[in-house]
Amino acid sequence: MSNPGALGAAVYSPESSPANFGEDVTTFNTLRVPIIKPIDVSKLQHPKIDPKRVVQYRNDNTQFILGPMGGSFDTTIYLPGHGSTTAGATTLGLTETFLGYVLGNVAVSAAAGTTLTGGTATVPITTASGTFTPGALCRIGSINDARGNGQFAAIATHVTTNLTLLTAIDGAPNNGDVLYSAVNFYPSENPTTTQITGLRFLLLTANLCYEVHGCYPMSWTLSGFNPGEIPTCTITWGVSWWRYSTVTFPSVVATEQFQPAPTAGGSVFVQAFGTATRQKFSARNLSVTYKLGMEPLDGPGGANQYQKCVGARRTPDVIDVKFTIDADAQTLTPALDTLAIGTVGQQLLATLNPAIGAAIGVYFPNLMISQRSLQRIDKNVNRYDFVARAACSTTTTSDLTLSAMRMAFA
Repeated sequence: MSNPGALGAAVYSPESSPANFGEDVTTFNTLRVPIIKPIDVSKLQHPKIDPKRVVQYRNDNTQFILGPMGGSFDTTIYLPGHGSTTAGATTLGLTETFLGYVLGNVAVSAAAGTTLTGGTATVPITTASGTFTPGALCRIGSINDARGNGQFAAIATHVTTNLTLLTAIDGAPNNGDVLYSAVNFYPSENPTTTQITGLRFLLLTANLCYEVHGCYPMSWTLSGFNPGEIPTCTITWGVSWWRYSTVTFPSVVATEQFQPAPTAGGSVFVQAFGTATRQKFSARNLSVTYKLGMEPLDGPGGANQYQKCVGARRTPDVIDVKFTIDADAQTLTPALDTLAIGTVGQQLLATLNPAIGAAIGVYFPNLMISQRSLQRIDKNVNRYDFVARAACSTTTTSDLTLSAMRMAFA
């Protein structure tokens, strides 16, 4: 008997190594993914191939051939932030570890948050010494304090108690202002570490259930970056092979269901690459289009007789950023046009919201403006656009300092 299609669950575990891509293992106990849309299993594939044999009668035929397995499925989740304050000890959560598989890396800015004792808007002085990672994002202060304002900041270095920022805050901090750690997601830039470890999922519905093996992220769609919206992401997973399961439903595997915060109370910092001076734009319609570079590898040696995909490699991503601002008064040098015709890359740091435990920040250290925009009518207001493509930074200290995009939860 058919049951409601809105009921379901997605449970996953990582495979043992890149070399064991698609391994035939039936443990699925790392996390029940906090999906907000039912899983559509109809996109799994096991095609039958027309044999096209030569026959002797007009309408004779022979049985179709079972082809290789494949297909895909989507997981849509909120971007909820860390789920608790990062003013103290900060460790990775289950959902954060899951999202780390998508971009490739996940790490905390520091093992614990700390406080500030003073300093300047560009070099705050910290209580803890040398604990924050270069290249990471952190969050400073609280909303409307006129200093950190609870917004994110990007870190250049933390040497002794000097926290040098790539993106200055609004004002010099007071003694006691909180410096929050954050969980940072970022892609690898190292050209020789492109191999991925596959994931396996158990996709449960109130009727049929499926095991899917050798899964890899094909695309990552971000949304909800406009004021009032809830930040979400949809991940499309490629599948190497699958089979039916008779696992118990409902699942008893643990999940995280942290409440997200709407996009509100944040800021959009835009400044020349390498310049830390605070400069904010009243940005409308902020969007990030992240096309994951991922190449499935077909070959022998699969764990299932219908498995043709035996691995996947990361290839260059394409990351585009766009936002709109209100048109300038009459001038020969409109603000965005001056950037567009210039030859200096731009850095952009967006704080989507400053809510404790639900805050989200997105940082692009080196954007190449890809379009010179003209004024247009948007919602009956004259506006024009900032359109750019992300490039990696030039600081080669680590994958984090090089990365073309960093997203942070705090």
